[in-house]
Amino acid sequence: MRGLAILRGLLVALFLPLPPAAALDAETASSIGRLNYAGFKEQQHCTAFLVAPQVAMTAAHCLDGLEPDQVHLLLGYDRGSWQEHLRPSGFWRSPDGKDLAALCLAQPAQAVPLAVTSGEAAPGEELAVLGYGLPSVHLLSRRDCLVEANSPEDGVLLNCPVSEGTSGGPAFSRTSEEVVAVISATTEEQSIAVPVPSLLDVNALCPGP
Repeated sequence: MRGLAILRGLLVALFLPLPPAAALDAETASSIGRLNYAGFKEQQHCTAFLVAPQVAMTAAHCLDGLEPDQVHLLLGYDRGSWQEHLRPSGFWRSPDGKDLAALCLAQPAQAVPLAVTSGEAAPGEELAVLGYGLPSVHLLSRRDCLVEANSPEDGVLLNCPVSEGTSGGPAFSRTSEEVVAVISATTEEQSIAVPVPSLLDVNALCPGP
């Protein structure tokens, strides 16, 4: 199985249409947002999701080279409108170098945080991947994928690709309805997600002043 470092090097912009996340209830959709950055010469976006009132989780590579004051999180984003516009006061990055990060929000969000679990996703299990991927970058989309393999070193390997912009999005267990991993990278045939670490206390990622 290819390692996480190899797959991260194979990030590609796949123009694959994803179905709208119509099956999601409004409460869940309002906890997922578009993570935007706009600079002088470039603009980019990823996906992020709320895990505590003042903590949103995403992929670490989405924050590479950025400062907190350059980032905007639009929860419940849908075709140019959003439910909450939040700004981070700082970042947390996984200390073990995995592609996992959190935004420490300056103000608590009103949306209900998503439940996360460190339970292992078993091969053959179906996960629902959500994000703002191409070409529907203004609409939350969903793709259902099967777990091909899972290991502490290489993460959760899924049998379907995702498109650019989905990075940082949640991968839900269809059985527990909890987030088990965060989308990190893709090839033309597969994608990989970083599992939520065991014993991770999301409330402790961003200590208060």
